[in-house]
Amino acid sequence: MKTPIFEKKSYCNPLSIPNCPMGDNYGHDALWYTEEPRLDFRSISDPSVLYYDNKWYLYPSYGMCFVSEDFATFKHVRTEPYNIGYSPSVIPHRDRFLLTAHSNGLFIGDSPTGPFEFVGDFIKPSGSTIRPIDSALFADDDGRIYIYWFEQTPPDARGNFVAMTMGVELDGDDPRKFLTDPVVIHKFNPDNLWERGGSDNQNENFGWIEGQWMVKHNGRYYMIYSAPGTQYRSYCMAAYYSDEGPLTGFKLQKNNPFCEHRRGVVSGAGHGCVQHGPDNTLWAFYTITSCATHPYERRIGMDRVWVNEDGELCCRVTDTPQIAYCDHQGIDSDSGLLPVNVMLRDRCRASSYENGRNAVYAIDESLITWWQPKEDDKEPYLMLRLDTDYTCEASRIIWRDVNMNVDAGILPGAFRYVIETRPNIGEGEWTTVLDMSENTDDLNVDYKAFPPTICREVRLRIVGSPQGITPGVAEFTLFGRSVRL
Repeated sequence: MKTPIFEKKSYCNPLSIPNCPMGDNYGHDALWYTEEPRLDFRSISDPSVLYYDNKWYLYPSYGMCFVSEDFATFKHVRTEPYNIGYSPSVIPHRDRFLLTAHSNGLFIGDSPTGPFEFVGDFIKPSGSTIRPIDSALFADDDGRIYIYWFEQTPPDARGNFVAMTMGVELDGDDPRKFLTDPVVIHKFNPDNLWERGGSDNQNENFGWIEGQWMVKHNGRYYMIYSAPGTQYRSYCMAAYYSDEGPLTGFKLQKNNPFCEHRRGVVSGAGHGCVQHGPDNTLWAFYTITSCATHPYERRIGMDRVWVNEDGELCCRVTDTPQIAYCDHQGIDSDSGLLPVNVMLRDRCRASSYENGRNAVYAIDESLITWWQPKEDDKEPYLMLRLDTDYTCEASRIIWRDVNMNVDAGILPGAFRYVIETRPNIGEGEWTTVLDMSENTDDLNVDYKAFPPTICREVRLRIVGSPQGITPGVAEFTLFGRSVRL
């Protein structure tokens, strides 16, 4: 008999990151070809991770940083600067910590959480300065340091250009300085299907080659990059590798893309990193596409990485509960739990719903739809009749902060709720399996395990939400096992 997941540390993608930051348009006005209003949104993406002092230090876009000691739950440890822009990158160097980010210079701090002090832009051998795009720092095991980034050729008449990965060694004594002129590691290649633009890789003329990241494992250098664009379900991570060094001799992996997922809640496993964790294990942290409110609205996931017999990176992107490394040290950390309530359209009802925000949108495995009760609904609930008896052990709720408006003082915060079950349809008393009625944690994605319970009916009751916010449920997923009758 399997040990209940409630008795172990576990996580489920998208990760339950507390205090998910506010998204920022960052001047991307050209993206808006629509007349729809630009609403406030929350986003967390482009993660880089540092494993230091037996902890994960997670640095995402929009706000830093998040720390985990158990490899399952994260705490927000606010840094200075807090929002450095897209895709931060931190490495240790000579007892200090170097930080940079998209289109930024170099910062230095005394700890992984700073504070970080700006020391200047990067400097080419010519003396001119540069702020690289999607810049990622890398510290080799010989003490030498490098930086990699995205660059492009001039656009043609139709706006297409060739994206590429650049790299150069930095001066260890003054890490702002390039030791040589940068080199091209690789360029966009339409023969690589995953690099072609579009959700189905239909655009052979263009694709973003971005999100550069370098990792060295067992003497081999892996240049990781993302394509074809963060708003697409085809967003993924692929890799070149070199046995020569961190700037030359790179060959394309046969196993590409090694990190991708094109369906459901965890869709688009792109721009992130592969980093060493405990016991020299490898882990991928990646960006998940949401895009309900803004093309850059995203979330974060993580999964184990391994090297196959050809020395190439592999990753199985997951969307079900996983046992944390501290409780399960093998490659396969899957709990065996499966979603039991997806698309039970004829078995789902709500206390109320706004037009176009029906109950079914809480169980359709999509982050761009959601169930929304009417504003005057004082006791909103969602009720499900399962298709057979299940032993349920965990839930995941992905909330929508409907009506959020920072300028008007309507801010996100904690949702309070109760999950109840009963073993027979329409009969018996409801039993509370998860009581979050006093919750104070701001978890936009809220994954929880609870003691196993056999059920046929489930009810989610929302008992509180942030002031001014109407609760919306983008996804309510129950995880369990079928009971053989």
